[in-house]
Amino acid sequence: MIDLEKTKTELEAKLRELIARAEVIDDDLRQPGDDDWAENAVESAEDDVLEEIGDIALEEIQQIRLALDRIASGAYGMCTKCAKPIPEERLKVRPYATKCVKCS
Repeated sequence: MIDLEKTKTELEAKLRELIARAEVIDDDLRQPGDDDWAENAVESAEDDVLEEIGDIALEEIQQIRLALDRIASGAYGMCTKCAKPIPEERLKVRPYATKCVKCS
């Protein structure tokens, strides 16, 4: 059986880490560009990568918040599609999973 308190603690820690990372990315993206055209082109490419990483972090933040809400409501670990329990092994690998493997 999954330890909900441990899972909640781990998810909260991961959430704090992702929020901090997203803030650093956001700060980096707000920096003004270089006046040198070549340097600005490199920075632009780096910004595209940072934006993608930031988007992924924001999506994971949203998934973690949803998982924490599901823990609070007592719905954590139940598939949102078939309402059957999500296997513990899946939740260990992807603690914010909302569907069992069959329904995914």
